Amino acid sequence: MLIMLVSIEFGDSYPDIAKFDISKADQVVSSIEMGTDDITMTCTQGKIAIWFGKKTPENLIKHILTGISNVDSSVTHEMEVICDFNDIEKYEGKEYILVSYAKTRGGYRAIFNIPFSKREALDHLADAILEQLQQRPVHKDLFWNSGAAKIMLLFDELSDIDGWRIKKVDFRKDIMASDE
Repeated sequence: MLIMLVSIEFGDSYPDIAKFDISKADQVVSSIEMGTDDITMTCTQGKIAIWFGKKTPENLIKHILTGISNVDSSVTHEMEVICDFNDIEKYEGKEYILVSYAKTRGGYRAIFNIPFSKREALDHLADAILEQLQQRPVHKDLFWNSGAAKIMLLFDELSDIDGWRIKKVDFRKDIMASDE
């Protein structure tokens, strides 16, 4: 059996997502890219990769993070911080979950999981993204256990955002090889 990737890209027109039969055995959705001009979100079974452009407003960042949490509150984001030892407790107070820490040049290197089930953690993440956007566009990877149905639920949850659309759909198509 051969596996072939098929990609369908969309322009500015809103695609009729209903024409995709995501239940067909030989056609599996590999990823769906959605967003606006300021945000691109690529969703796969295990990851949501989000790119925020420098002009993304704060309310939109919070809307995106809350929308993801509404669809699947088990989503997490891993964040690394260099800070003083005493500041680790401050992050934990914002509902971040400490995964590990180690002494490093400039303080402590702490790694936290940010659970999307905790509102205060989401608010703090949104503030951190907004601060980073003052310097450059921001890319964040979020982790979840999903499939095409949940990705479409996420699309529906965020579809009230002005200009929100499907940009690209990647399919994995299984093809039976012939013995020629």
